[in-house]
Amino acid sequence: MLRSFGLLAVIAAMLSIPSMAPAAAAEPAAQPAEVDCNKCHAALTVRIKVVHAAVPMGCPSCHSGIAEALKVPHKKTNTITKGLSAEQPELCYGCHDKAKFTKKTVHAAVGMGCTGCHNPHASNNEKLLVAAVPDLCFNCHDKAEFSRKNVHAAVQMGCLTCHNPHSSDDPGLLAKVQYNVCFDCHDGVSKQPHAIAGFSQKGHPIGLPKKERKGKKETLADVKDPKREGKLFSCASCHNPHSSDNVKLFRYPAKKAMELCSNCHKY
Repeated sequence: MLRSFGLLAVIAAMLSIPSMAPAAAAEPAAQPAEVDCNKCHAALTVRIKVVHAAVPMGCPSCHSGIAEALKVPHKKTNTITKGLSAEQPELCYGCHDKAKFTKKTVHAAVGMGCTGCHNPHASNNEKLLVAAVPDLCFNCHDKAEFSRKNVHAAVQMGCLTCHNPHSSDDPGLLAKVQYNVCFDCHDGVSKQPHAIAGFSQKGHPIGLPKKERKGKKETLADVKDPKREGKLFSCASCHNPHSSDNVKLFRYPAKKAMELCSNCHKY
């Protein structure tokens, strides 16, 4: 039987007929070895307190423009810095909800790129910040404005106590409507006459929207600040919300509340 099978194979080869002998199994295609970026870039994440969740997802998830990572220096397949998959902040919107960064008032820092405030790999500060708050904020905001003789306690608690660092539907990137930000700590102000008690049962206005009539319809209208063009009237009209050289954080020179009146009211 074996001799007959061998004879058939010889005849088939002579006649260009496919051999009936079993074919050898094909070798599997070689798979490219996965590149371990940590061999060169371990310092970006090792022994650091907070690591960006994107790092365990793999470097190509953000750096898809890096070609032939085993070759140094790396070659790029695009023109974006560091071979990123997209420019900032669009790159970050792949994981982070864009709606939180595109409200009515957007922090200028967002347009400058997320890595201006956040380390994209790891940091010893919360939220991957490149420095702790408020020192981080002083990179752009004049520290002198926050360190006058009398400093608002909220500043010492951190800028994020009152402000949203990315975007807000309220002026000044406030975390909520202006007067409600203040009422969180100064709730007594909303429950009793303020500033001119004894002259008015209602006290001085503190920026709550007032009712106005348009035709037969009554609506709420924001009160404008008479001294600061383009600003709404609020607690910040009389008090500096950050720091002041005057008592009670008064915005204008005064030793007592009544001395503030002439700044807006002419006699």
